[in-house]
Amino acid sequence: MCTRQLSCLGLILGIMLQAPSLALPAEKEEAAEEVSLPSTLVTEGATPATEAEGTFTLTRSQMERTYGFGFSSLQYAPVPSFGVKLAIPFAVRDPRDSEPTVGGIGDVSLMVKYTPLLLPAQQFALGGGVKLTFPTGSERRELGGMLAVAPFLAAGKGLGPFSLQADVFYSWQLNRGPTIRAEEEGEESIRPEREQVVTANLTGTYSPLERLGLILELNSVTMIRGEDPLRERVQLYLTPGVSVEPAKGWNLRGGIQVPVTSAKQFDYNVMVILTKGF
Repeated sequence: MCTRQLSCLGLILGIMLQAPSLALPAEKEEAAEEVSLPSTLVTEGATPATEAEGTFTLTRSQMERTYGFGFSSLQYAPVPSFGVKLAIPFAVRDPRDSEPTVGGIGDVSLMVKYTPLLLPAQQFALGGGVKLTFPTGSERRELGGMLAVAPFLAAGKGLGPFSLQADVFYSWQLNRGPTIRAEEEGEESIRPEREQVVTANLTGTYSPLERLGLILELNSVTMIRGEDPLRERVQLYLTPGVSVEPAKGWNLRGGIQVPVTSAKQFDYNVMVILTKGF
């Protein structure tokens, strides 16, 4: 399934590279000095930016409700082709059984992004980088505890009022979870396998008005290795949403992520994101 996901992303990138620009006045093409792509919900944008972003999420599954909030993104781009991104998540878990509600900081992540291919006239960008996740969240309270590295590729193509953006990540867990003790005497303890996960996302955006965007994302997650029951099963989610710009430099967007396969981590995930660009 990992190969299939990578093949699909390669096809998407090929279409982006070959897709011609919609007919625009020559003066507009000449005036284009930067690649300007709309904000997304889940998909990682290909272009670095200097901005601060806050996120609120509400995720519901058969086992619990989870509320997430915090700085989903503190980004700094000293030049258009390079940027760094810091994410500081907080979460509150509300189990449906008798377990107590717990909350705290999740796993902090740091991303380095480099976009060597920026074509303003064609509104196309292709880049990549690496994301490091640090085990700052409590593993005991199921708020994190993972040390991981994830190289990624990201691309975006503007087509007049439409745009396409895509990404693919391959995440390797570097640490191991605590050893699971044997339930019966004589049995060996179990050392959890390090997780390897592939995620791939595709976003289409239509902007009928200058400050309004309609978003539809297709998100996929596949665990290649690990102890999760969803191992080697492809999870697919659809994420419709809307994006508005209430003022210059500000963007507010929201959406709901719903599963379209029987393999799923949650029943739905509501997200609201506020971004301030600098």
